[in-house]
Amino acid sequence: MRKNWSALTACVLALCLLAGCGAAAGPERPPLTEPVAEGPEPSGPSQPADPEQTGGQATAEDPAPDGTAALPEESGPAPAEGQEEQPPEQPGQETPPAQPEQPPEPQQPETPPAQTQLQCTLEIRCDTLVGNSSLDPDKAELVPGDGVLLAATTVAFSQGESVFNVLQRTMKQQKLHLEFVQTPLYNSAYIEGICNLYAFDAGDLSGWMYSVNGVFPNYGCSQYTLQDGDAVCWVYTCDLGADVGAESTGGNNQ
Repeated sequence: MRKNWSALTACVLALCLLAGCGAAAGPERPPLTEPVAEGPEPSGPSQPADPEQTGGQATAEDPAPDGTAALPEESGPAPAEGQEEQPPEQPGQETPPAQPEQPPEPQQPETPPAQTQLQCTLEIRCDTLVGNSSLDPDKAELVPGDGVLLAATTVAFSQGESVFNVLQRTMKQQKLHLEFVQTPLYNSAYIEGICNLYAFDAGDLSGWMYSVNGVFPNYGCSQYTLQDGDAVCWVYTCDLGADVGAESTGGNNQ
């Protein structure tokens, strides 16, 4: 019995030795692995590009068809609706500065048409006081020998001016004395004195009156509107106009 076990054990050992020797003598087979493409090893692990983040745009890691690396396109805000998309600026190209808006030229005001200058004549006389004994003796030296205080003078006036306007302006220009009382309620002016000769200097019926073209109006001088070519004459009366011809024309404008 022992001999049988010994023989069996020896057979098993012999078979094991034969199997080990055959494995050592056979050719070594290469491992079954996928071939690796030759090239420089990456410096670090590369992360796969996220298609949602790149938005389908080419990156530096994605080679272009011609083998060069594609540059990333500049992205900007989308143009507002109704606006045209502006072309991207080229590198190295300077944008011209915006031209400032020119202010509108001021419009020249229209020149108003020149008013036609009208003319009239103005004369001032005191013939009734020459040698008049009724005159205040202190005023006798103020009366010229010919009774002319202002010879007929051509003066200019504007449309709508009155006898009073022309008298007041002319006396100021000639530096002659004029005194009057203005009544705004009636828009009337009463002439009190001319060349220091006043009303009542030659009696209770004395004073100044005016005529236009030889006619004595029956209203105040500030209410009489002049016309081109009128002849205005101021005269001193000692008899309420009777001595200067005012009664014949029906005027009484003191």
